[in-house]
Amino acid sequence: MDTDDSRSARAALVAALDIVDAPPAERFERIVRIARDLFDVRFSYVNLLDDTLLHTLTPNVPGEAVAGPLEWSFCQLTAQRPGPTVIPDTAADPRTADLPGVASRGIRFYAGVPLTMPGDLAIGSLCLMDVEPREFSPQDEAALIDLGRWTEQALAKGLHHDRLLEVVEALAPQPVHVPGYRLAGISVPYGDVSGDVHDWTVADDAVTFTLADIMGKEQPAALLAAGLRAALRQHGDLDPVDAVAAVEPRTSEDLGRASAFATVFHSRLTPSTGRVDFVDAGHGLVLHLHADGTSVIRRSRDLPLGLHPEGVPFRSGSLVLEPGDTLIVASDGALDLGDGTIDTLTDIGQTLRRAPSTEAFLETVRLRAAEHAEDDVTVAVLARDAD
Repeated sequence: MDTDDSRSARAALVAALDIVDAPPAERFERIVRIARDLFDVRFSYVNLLDDTLLHTLTPNVPGEAVAGPLEWSFCQLTAQRPGPTVIPDTAADPRTADLPGVASRGIRFYAGVPLTMPGDLAIGSLCLMDVEPREFSPQDEAALIDLGRWTEQALAKGLHHDRLLEVVEALAPQPVHVPGYRLAGISVPYGDVSGDVHDWTVADDAVTFTLADIMGKEQPAALLAAGLRAALRQHGDLDPVDAVAAVEPRTSEDLGRASAFATVFHSRLTPSTGRVDFVDAGHGLVLHLHADGTSVIRRSRDLPLGLHPEGVPFRSGSLVLEPGDTLIVASDGALDLGDGTIDTLTDIGQTLRRAPSTEAFLETVRLRAAEHAEDDVTVAVLARDAD
């Protein structure tokens, strides 16, 4: 029964999903494409219902209205009962004969299933419509119910995904001010969220600077990257080799369960001297640009987390950023910006040298990544000002 309380609760949940005004999402478009083909109907929709309006997430034709009064819709009936609602001839059914869809659009067949969230609250519908009356068999109803369950999972996944996206975006490092130095970076996910993470923190006498790349893409890699970032932050007061050694056992356990590994460049800058102490666990995509125009690629000497032999200590490295020097650290997706070889890292360094500013350089990276990359792309820059 569609009561005032249920309509209010439904409206609140639909608002929490925050997808009503978003562009059509492929996860829903795919479902309605399959529904149209499977049942050989003209139209199929994924709709959300609030207290007064029906909102379609999948308009079928250009310019189609994406919202309308709930009382004008067929799907108001679907929300009132748990199973499928099937109307073989809408013009012959007194519940629908006077609806605008029958008179103005010529809709003569309707079938829909409610979409429910936890608590069995119907917040929407997956429906089929056609311009000719037709029968709908029990097998058809069962198939429509299965598609409805798929749609519910897509809604729930979208809710979890949006929350994850908020968390991942919140993990982006905030701008910091270190006298005599510039820190900046950009991460361009191949999908919606990235398995790369870059980070920096500033203490009184040191700057911790990190870039990690989790094998894989999307949500699992993003979650592992977020966990690794948090673990390293907990040990920000340690030297890099000690910090990585401290997080390695638990991190490798998590990575092993996910059949993944992580390359990590974790460093600590002493601003007064320019000395950078670091651990490179399988990363190897570090370019030291010298003020005199030369450059050196710093390669890794250890295996990634998740592959590093148990009990074998990580090796520490160090370099000095002289005035005018810059350190570029990139994920392997950045190699897609060039020919895919390590020489691309040198080309990225030349692009930075030619750029009018670090911000302009990172915007170039973003544009190239969006056009060419087939993996997450992260590039971070640590530069020492010239005297």
